Amino acid sequence: MNTNVCKWNKKDLTDLRCRLLSLADEKYREFHMSLCKTSKLEIIGIRLPVIRSIAKEILKNSPELFIKNVKCRYYEEQMLKALVTAGEKKSFSQKRADIERLIPEIDNWAVCDTFCSALKPKKDELDEVFLFVKEHIFGSYEYEIRTAAVLGMNYLVTEKYIDELLSMYEKTDCTYYYTSMAVAWALSVCFVKFRDETLEFMKSSNLDKLTFNRTIQKIVDSYRVSPDDKTLVKAMRKK
Repeated sequence: MNTNVCKWNKKDLTDLRCRLLSLADEKYREFHMSLCKTSKLEIIGIRLPVIRSIAKEILKNSPELFIKNVKCRYYEEQMLKALVTAGEKKSFSQKRADIERLIPEIDNWAVCDTFCSALKPKKDELDEVFLFVKEHIFGSYEYEIRTAAVLGMNYLVTEKYIDELLSMYEKTDCTYYYTSMAVAWALSVCFVKFRDETLEFMKSSNLDKLTFNRTIQKIVDSYRVSPDDKTLVKAMRKK
C-alpha cells in the first residue's frame, strides 16, 4: 500500500493491517509475547525498527486522520498509533488531546516506553510536560502512572525539576508492578544525574520496601555509577 495517498478510511486501514500481517515473524512473535504479557491485543510479531519505519510513512500524510480512525486489534497497530501520536509535527499542547486519548488504551510497558521516548518535547515545553506528569503520576491506572513516571525520567531530571520530581516519585502508587519498576528505574537515573540529592532523598524516603530495593538494584546495575557508590547503596537495602 502507498501510505502517501491514504485518507485512512476503512479500505486504507484494512490494507495497512494486511501489510502488517504479511510482515509477521512467528519466532519473534513468541519471544515478544513472553515480554508483553499484559497486552490484551493480539501480537503479530514485527520488530520495532520496521514499525518505526511504517510510522514515519504515516506521519508524512494525514497522521491526524490515522490517529482518529485506527481501531487497534493488534499490538503493532497500537504501537503505530503511539509513535504517530508522539511524532506529529505539533506542539506539546496541540498534541495533548491525542495523548490524553491514547493513554487509557496503553496496556503494556513496551508501547508506554516507546511512546515516551518518541515524544521529544522542546525545551520551552518542559513546564507543560511537568504539569502533565504531575497530573497523571497520581492517576488510578497502571500505565497512566507509568507513562507519567517515564516521561519524568526522560525529560525532567534537571536542576529545575529534580526536587519536585523526587517528591512525586515518593508519593506515586507503586502497588502495580510496572509502576514500581518505572519509579525504581527513574530514581536510578536521578541518582546518576543528581547523586547527592537522590542519596539524601533515599535516606529519608517513604518508598515502599519493594520499590526501594528495586531502586537500589537499578542503581547497582547501572554502568554510570561508581563501584564505591554501588557499595554504599547496597548497604541501604531494606531487610
